[in-house]
Parts: sequence; structure tokens; C-alpha cells
Amino acid sequence: MSVRSSKPHEVVERALELSRADGCVVIADEESTANLRWAGNTLTTNGVTRGRTLTVVATVDGREGTASGVVSRSAVTLDELEPLVRAAEAAARNAGPAEDAQPLVTGGAA
Repeated sequence: MSVRSSKPHEVVERALELSRADGCVVIADEESTANLRWAGNTLTTNGVTRGRTLTVVATVDGREGTASGVVSRSAVTLDELEPLVRAAEAAARNAGPAEDAQPLVTGGAA
């Protein structure tokens, strides 16, 4: 199964499972557009495009505070999902602590 054929929530859940960070948020942003071309009052071409962008926000707790890293990519395949999560985690580890860091919301029913 490819990321494109899977549902957005399935991709988000898989990315969350892959995370090793102290906190992780994954956002799937999907879009579609219809393109129509008219000439001489006649439809000459048409098409639909679809796209998905995944954004991973990883947080890492450290001695001096919580740091975060954000990485977004489009057209992510299943093979590229884990490297995307790891890139966000690396960005969080390389960032300094955020002054306004707050804990992620936890608990509650899905």
C-alpha cells in the first residue's frame, strides 16, 4: 500500500508509531484542484490533481527545556515516511529549548 492510496489518518498514525521523540504531532494536509481549459466555447482539456503534504513536529525534553523541530514534505512514499520522522526528531535535537514550550495535550477519547 502506498501513502497516496492510504487514508490520511492511517499515514498520520503510522508516523506517530515511528516516532521516538518525547512528543510528536503529525499533520496531513490534502488538496485537490480541477483544471478546465476552454477554447471557442468548447472544453478542450480537463484534469484533476491531488496532493498531500505531511508535517511532523517533534519535541525533545532536555535539561534546559523542551526543543522542537518541524519538517514538511510533499509526495511522501511509505519508504520516505520514517526518514521524515527522523528528520523532525533531528531538527528538535539540534534546536535550542523553546521559551514558550508547553506540554502536548494528552488523554481523552479518540
